Amino acid sequence: MVTLIKNEFIKIFKRKNIYILLFLSMLVLLVYNLYLKSINPKEDISKLYESAYDSDMLYLEYYENFSEKEDYSTIVERINLEKYAIENKINYNILLNSENNNSNIPEDARILLMRFFSNFEIIIVFIIIYIASSIFLEEFQNGTIKNALVKPHKRVTIILSKLIASIIISLILAIIIVLLQYLLGDIIYGFDSYSLEAIRYNFATENIVTMNLFTYILIIFCSKIPVFIIFSLIIILLGVLTNNIPITILISLSLYVISKLEIFINSVKNIYYWDLSKYLYGEITGNLAMAIFISIIIIAVLTSAITIIFKRKDIVNE
Repeated sequence: MVTLIKNEFIKIFKRKNIYILLFLSMLVLLVYNLYLKSINPKEDISKLYESAYDSDMLYLEYYENFSEKEDYSTIVERINLEKYAIENKINYNILLNSENNNSNIPEDARILLMRFFSNFEIIIVFIIIYIASSIFLEEFQNGTIKNALVKPHKRVTIILSKLIASIIISLILAIIIVLLQYLLGDIIYGFDSYSLEAIRYNFATENIVTMNLFTYILIIFCSKIPVFIIFSLIIILLGVLTNNIPITILISLSLYVISKLEIFINSVKNIYYWDLSKYLYGEITGNLAMAIFISIIIIAVLTSAITIIFKRKDIVNE
């Protein structure tokens, strides 16, 4: 199986498209960083926090009177972080998920790295779609999958090697894109802010949590791995079932978009949500250990389904 996995790596990294995707990803990140740098306010940050805090407290006080309301928990998170910044005389941006539109705090490399997954997870999703479709769907469409079947390998070995290669390559490329943001943030904003701590509001304990920035990024990345694996397996399952690239991409993207809608998240808050990062700071109430267990079960079920369908599929005659 190791040889088969190596072959999949070679085939993927021989494709020019993978490097085009990485270049486009870097271009998107570069434009985004430069744009935010160009609009960063030059005002006193401590005064911005004070005005934002006063404004948000007033908003919360008259919350029921507004017809169009911002999410209540989002305002509570922001107020607690603004208060923490004022009390600790913080002169950099610690508002991770939202900001008061009337008092925007300047961005720096640190906060943009912390916001990477909320802003650019979709880039990783597109890359996962490309990897999965390259390893599976294109081979079905152009008939090269038959070449693997005539070699002395069991179908289970072939499909598992492709699954493993697809997931590992997707995770490697996800890490590369995070590193691109790290480097661009360093170049555009300077390295200094990376020495500052990651600061989060914990909804469950209603406390401010601080930790080393890179420990935080590592934890968030690891909590996102089930999303990437499950999504990759869904694409592969759809591909094995349909043998149709456009349909697979359309359904996959639709599922991803739906999973990000607030109405969907609210409906699964107390059951299960595949983005484990939502459990870490109480954004979703629920048992993290149970969510991890369910994720493992889903991965196992999807892998089994793909393996069974592939074993029974009459590929030679297609």
